[in-house]
Amino acid sequence: MRLQTLFVLLCSTLGCGDSDKDDLPDDSGGDADADDTATGDSGSTGGVARADCAVPLEGVDWGDNPVVDYDPTIETRLDAVDYAAIDEELDISSLAAFYRGGIAFALEIAPEDLGDTLNRDEALAEGHLGRVILASLAEQVPGGMDYTLFRQGLQRYYMCSRGYPMTLEGFQLVYGEIPEDYTDVDSLAKCGTRRLRLSPETGVYVSETLWEEEVRETEILLTHNRSDGQLDFVVYGADGVLTDRSQFPTIGGENHLVMSAPYTCMTCHMNPSATEHTWGYDVLIPATGPCAR
Repeated sequence: MRLQTLFVLLCSTLGCGDSDKDDLPDDSGGDADADDTATGDSGSTGGVARADCAVPLEGVDWGDNPVVDYDPTIETRLDAVDYAAIDEELDISSLAAFYRGGIAFALEIAPEDLGDTLNRDEALAEGHLGRVILASLAEQVPGGMDYTLFRQGLQRYYMCSRGYPMTLEGFQLVYGEIPEDYTDVDSLAKCGTRRLRLSPETGVYVSETLWEEEVRETEILLTHNRSDGQLDFVVYGADGVLTDRSQFPTIGGENHLVMSAPYTCMTCHMNPSATEHTWGYDVLIPATGPCAR
């Protein structure tokens, strides 16, 4: 219970959800073309430049504020792990439910399908995120998983492992045009105006954060981009370039916390009730945030 309360407090501090959620339509399906949404290390597919895990995203410069969960040494730390020395079968049955949820999400496994053990070689076959999970489990820390390392690795390798287009323009070429129609809401997460452009028929939910009447960032939820039924998260900066971070206000309303993506997105859209032993990330419309009164 204390762990769940901690996550709720984290979500409330950083900000999650939008008000006027009744303006959002129900998700009604529509998968993107499988060939267009192939994941993994990539450079260009079908003429669309995609994130390449060999090249770290530059991110967005929001002044001197540090980026939570950003570690410039993460590649060196992961390369230093002796993966062959890790047990072939890892017992994950006793891990906290939100640890197990993170593992399932990173490996694209439905929460109900995550077993009591994790096969080392199968995890390695999943690429960078598999290595992140194994490195996190190899650390001898209380609770059985170095979740800080996991979050740092997730920030570094999630966007490229999912093969997202490098630009918002490229995103639209792959997933379809973002609707012109929009609804402005008073965001509980951003403590300001968020412009929602929704396409439930394709499973694309776009949220533009406005700052001084300009779009500061574009955050996107994909509801049908994964085989495990969970959400995918994409963030583009004001310049329309893919990024691994997002800016959030504090409880006092000041816009100065730079948080990692997708982890901060996950804390808002988490589902502690997905299964008894494994959390999920499939809540489309969270309803909490620092500006909730």
